[in-house]
Amino acid sequence: MNDQPDLSARAPESAPRPADANTATTNKEKALWLLEQLVPDTGVNNLGLALQVSGRLRPDVLGAALAVVAGRFEVLRTVFRASGAELLKETVPAGEFAVPVEPLELSGGPLAEDLTAFVDRPFPLDGRPLIRVATATTADGDVLCVAVHHLVFDMVSVGVLLQALVPVYDAVAAGRPLPEQAVAPVPALAEPAPRPADLDHWRRTLDGFDPTGLDLWCGTPRGRQPVLAGESAVRALGPRAQQAAVELQRAARAPMGAVMLAAYAALLAAHGAGPDLVIGSPVDVRGADAGAIGYHVNVVPIRIRVDLTEGFRPLARQARDAFLGAMAHAHTSVDELAGELPGIGTSWQTQLFRHLFNFLPDAPVGELRVDGMPARLLTVDNPHSKFDLELVGSPARAELMLRHSRTLTPADAAALLARFEALLVTAAQDPDRPLGETAGWSERDRETVDRANDTALNGQPATVGASFTSWARSRPADVAVLDGDRSITYGELDAAADAVRQLLADAGVRPTEVVAVAAAPGETVAALLGCWRAGAVCLPLDPCEEPFLQARQLTQAAAKTVLTGTGVQLPAGVDLPAGTDLPTEASLPPVLPLPAFPDTSPGTGPERSGTPAAPYGDAPRRDAPACRLPAGEEDEAQSAVVLSHAGIADTAAHFARELGVGPGTGVLSLARPGTLAALFDAALALSVGGRIVLAPQEARTDAAALRAAAERHGAEVLAVPPGTAPQLLEELGGQLSGLTVLVAGDELSAPAAKALLAADCRLYCGYGAPQTTGWALAGRVTTPEDTRRGRPIGNTRAFVAAPDGRELPVGVRGELCLAGTGTALDTPDGPALPDHPGYGRHHRTGRLAEWQLDGTLVWHPREQPAADPAAGPTAPDATADDTLVSEFVAIWQQLLSCEVTAQTHFFDAGGHSLLAAVLTQQVEDLTGIALQLRDVFEHPTPAALAARVCR
Repeated sequence: MNDQPDLSARAPESAPRPADANTATTNKEKALWLLEQLVPDTGVNNLGLALQVSGRLRPDVLGAALAVVAGRFEVLRTVFRASGAELLKETVPAGEFAVPVEPLELSGGPLAEDLTAFVDRPFPLDGRPLIRVATATTADGDVLCVAVHHLVFDMVSVGVLLQALVPVYDAVAAGRPLPEQAVAPVPALAEPAPRPADLDHWRRTLDGFDPTGLDLWCGTPRGRQPVLAGESAVRALGPRAQQAAVELQRAARAPMGAVMLAAYAALLAAHGAGPDLVIGSPVDVRGADAGAIGYHVNVVPIRIRVDLTEGFRPLARQARDAFLGAMAHAHTSVDELAGELPGIGTSWQTQLFRHLFNFLPDAPVGELRVDGMPARLLTVDNPHSKFDLELVGSPARAELMLRHSRTLTPADAAALLARFEALLVTAAQDPDRPLGETAGWSERDRETVDRANDTALNGQPATVGASFTSWARSRPADVAVLDGDRSITYGELDAAADAVRQLLADAGVRPTEVVAVAAAPGETVAALLGCWRAGAVCLPLDPCEEPFLQARQLTQAAAKTVLTGTGVQLPAGVDLPAGTDLPTEASLPPVLPLPAFPDTSPGTGPERSGTPAAPYGDAPRRDAPACRLPAGEEDEAQSAVVLSHAGIADTAAHFARELGVGPGTGVLSLARPGTLAALFDAALALSVGGRIVLAPQEARTDAAALRAAAERHGAEVLAVPPGTAPQLLEELGGQLSGLTVLVAGDELSAPAAKALLAADCRLYCGYGAPQTTGWALAGRVTTPEDTRRGRPIGNTRAFVAAPDGRELPVGVRGELCLAGTGTALDTPDGPALPDHPGYGRHHRTGRLAEWQLDGTLVWHPREQPAADPAAGPTAPDATADDTLVSEFVAIWQQLLSCEVTAQTHFFDAGGHSLLAAVLTQQVEDLTGIALQLRDVFEHPTPAALAARVCR
């Protein structure tokens, strides 16, 4: 990057006007003052410079030199007074103005920290000077530090001040007359009045811009109050990136500054900002008065619309044209339009700029000497950042600096710079390749995600039915099920399962037909295994569930038959409530009583002696459907979930290894019959020769009863079913030490986590979406704050997606998507899962998540609604078009996967800002009306948004 840019950081020259005699302040100065009110007692608007000389500075000479320079430059003698809501300024006469030299207090720590502390000390706006000076003696020589308020200073002024101060110091120290040019008065530079043509240009340029679309999807979400604490990250561009930037300059026929600006815009858009961006760029507006000290920088707004479906070449040309257009009108500050542009104001939430691009011209500093002593400039770190991000570069230095708010971590900043470099390299390889395919990713991102998704299990685990059969034939006397005083061996369970298989064969049940089971937990296990041996799909029911709910499941599943356990009776017909999606009376399929279990008296039955049962037909394939279960509460629009044998087997195999379940391990089951949790418990234990310990019903709410069941049967592992009271887990930690516990991270309270960890429990947390086998991510928990973090389980892959489906890198929030054997199969009554070019069929969970550097995923709790969900319909609601409301209801239902009415609150029902962006696009496609994100926040129901569109 040694080519000089064609873009200049200096605005077109214009003649200065005489200074005003009054004390009014400009809009730029008011903007600085307002910013200072947001974070009082800090030097957010202070600038600093430091100089270290090889010898000793003379305080008397330095004081005299400062008096000369301050007397010469009128702006350094300008002071401000804050009076209520007013800010007034005046100039102190040279004879009445003094800059005392303070001792710089050294802490004994790093010098850089002491310099920062001195510069960061706030200036009171009470008429006192806005410049202060301090010196200190160090082992390497004396240090001079100068702090100046931004109201009378900018970064260009640093060089001007040094050029003015050093010759005067040298002359005073040597006793020579002062040079004529060193004492010539310099009046404050008065910038020209706003030009109407410039103001019209900014109005046109910024028309329709929505500043709420500038949030990034990384770091801590921006709060209502500014943070303003900042840090810097620096990255040296490698040779490949430097060459890539030159190649892009030629390919796009754009100057280097435009290339870097375009890459910055693409990076921001890939991380969630935009796609309509306004990036600020500081411009020196001194014109011909290059030697003026003061605040003479305008931040011009460069508006760029990033289309990630296009290549880098058109974006670079757009950036070039936008930059040059801004430069042509740079002499008029956009601050002059404060409060005039719709949606843009001076508040923290509506500010025009959040991201800055600062492409500095080369300004080589020659050899510095003070009174004959070699001197060097020291860096004074600024602990503040007025913007979310500021990218600083120079055409001759192969180095980029990213100044960032502390809403971003240093790791976030380092990742952004690495992705910027990678973007240059990939864009140069093909400038017309869609940016969305590569922008925002670094090599480390790809390695981290690919390594986390390397979840292939050793070999292909056998189906749970096949694994169970293997254990039953090799160790038939081992206990498989413990239910109170009753124990069932593997041999007995094997015989019972085969009896079910024969019963279904006699009833004419064919492979892949649905067989429902309504029975007690122990009988359900035998029926489940028997259905699988017959090749049927098992539909487990809760015998205690409302009859009409059972009828709906049976009808929707087109069940071939129903197997009922001891004491379970299903009515032949069910009167359904009005408004259900079934006929008013539903007839049930034929009911078959389950065969009686073999005698379990001690020492009786051939199975007790290990006699093998008769052989039976071929086991189902891994990809065949195994179970049909009701959809979870988060996915009510999907009537059922059909899981494959592979998904169930792979999930069981993963957790058997993760939780240490093996032959003889007791798996404590609290799950109700007919649930995914009950299926998981059975698969986990029976696939590896373990025991299912069926807890009594009272144990679901009573920790003492749960402890008694666990201790009685030696249970070691507990997978907590959804809906378990947090209080039960908290009490359990004090009663069962050493237990291995798996629980959904969303359902584990901090007190419960602390109690379990304090009891030396091996605690694992996981996440499972409705369209999966119940678990998709899991990990060991060592601290109570780490309950929503995990890795993809065996044969499951995860990715984080933007609303447009782009895969997002490490540390960037997006929608969690899951792929692999554990995702549900398609059903005739449910929509097909979408396809991804890299991951194939996948389930979009609707939950926000982000990758971590260690390859784990953190998933976020469902967001709170942005508006009051209790608010009733408003008077726009009443005028909304009914047809449009119905179409919006359909969009809501598609995005949120839940039952929706005209009054369903988008955010209360699980929506978030990323889905809201998708919503606005679909509304525009349907109506032709472009909405902003704030429209969804202000009108969060189908009826309200339809009324907004109809206005």
